[in-house]
Amino acid sequence: MPSVLLIRPLCEGDEPEFAEPLGIERLAGYLRAYGVGDVRVYDRRLYQAEWRSGIADEFTGGLFDDLRKAYPPGRAPALVGLSLMTSADVPDARRIMSRLGRWWPQATFMAGGVYVTGAPEEAARVLPRGVVLQRGEGEAQLLALARATGATGAEAPPFVSPDDWAIPHRPYPERYAALGCAVNVQASRGCPGACTFCATPLLPTQLRRWQPRDLRLVVDEMQQVAERLAAAGLPPIFNFVDDDFGPLFRLEGLADELGRRRLRVAFACEMRLVSLIGQPALAERLARLREAGLTRVFFGVESLDPATLERWKKPYDVSALPQVLEAFRTAGITVQPGYILWHAGQTVRGARAEVEGLRRLGIYSHRAALSRLIVFPGCALAHGSIDATGFQSMDAQAEAFCRRFSAKTGDLTRMWTQAAIAEPYAVAEAFLTGDGTRLATLRDALDEANERSFALFMEMSA
Repeated sequence: MPSVLLIRPLCEGDEPEFAEPLGIERLAGYLRAYGVGDVRVYDRRLYQAEWRSGIADEFTGGLFDDLRKAYPPGRAPALVGLSLMTSADVPDARRIMSRLGRWWPQATFMAGGVYVTGAPEEAARVLPRGVVLQRGEGEAQLLALARATGATGAEAPPFVSPDDWAIPHRPYPERYAALGCAVNVQASRGCPGACTFCATPLLPTQLRRWQPRDLRLVVDEMQQVAERLAAAGLPPIFNFVDDDFGPLFRLEGLADELGRRRLRVAFACEMRLVSLIGQPALAERLARLREAGLTRVFFGVESLDPATLERWKKPYDVSALPQVLEAFRTAGITVQPGYILWHAGQTVRGARAEVEGLRRLGIYSHRAALSRLIVFPGCALAHGSIDATGFQSMDAQAEAFCRRFSAKTGDLTRMWTQAAIAEPYAVAEAFLTGDGTRLATLRDALDEANERSFALFMEMSA
């Protein structure tokens, strides 16, 4: 029986938001379900996060120390897979492959993830020769590779639907929870949207088409992890990482299943704004969802300019946004709106008007003031003008303003980011414990940062 090793590398530069690597955990669970008994998952970023937090010290071993212990002389994994989210993961992935390739010259190395799926030609160019590239979600391909190295077990289907996913193999969820990370859960695949700034609409049909997972299976997974966290004295806090969790009635179905099992958890998700606009009795339905544990929802506002939304193929009725926001406030559910202020069609004057509009709606944030359109490989905008850092190119005046504003708010950005990263977990903790002291402190810091940011933006754009 071969051994399979799955690794998430470090991200080059700063990584503002740390979370568990659900992709390789889910792949590991699938391999184990189909007879590959020795599957190990390692996250290089976890070691880094524990050192930064003070949980680990200079005497604590790192990834390579642990790999030496896991694979003593005479033992080696047959397959080593690395998950790459963006091109920023490539430098460390190369370092890992180089070092482990010297240790285990007979091992097969592969790379997958969003970066490889969206930019396979670029990945082939920058990664070492001989590395097997795996596009898509990968369960069937990875299992086939493992079988080629000697694995045995039941046959797997060539394409794996969400209901056929296995429960992820999470070796150490307690370590992530101790760092204030929610447990990531995926409950669907794909997205019905066609946003031109997103890579999903141009994926193969089977990957881009929205497909939900049976909610009973989703709650099976949540219950398993919640019981494990409870045994360690840690709160059951979950975050759904789907591009789109689905329509409102699907969230209500999740709440019903949690209620049937008397499972008290806190959870957050991402939805499409068009799934919320025009929903009858929205505030009352959201209030019931909050009672079931829904504490936070992300949805992409992206722009208050209808012409920009039309160019991006993101249609929604901007005039309906105030009613949706008020429904969430009434229900007591935190909203995190996505916004892209700076892009090729933006001017300083236009940005100022949008910032004022965000302020009137009560959703202005320092993050929104800095947000720029990132052109991800594989999206419809990838053939346009892109600067050296991967942002969509802008005219000289807009670019100069962005640079000045960013330079003047460096300390403010660090303060805001630190509080914003901690807030979602604090919201969930306050719901579960009834103690909102930490949350109030974080929100005071965010409010102060947003006030200072708005005042400076108005001053500089006058």
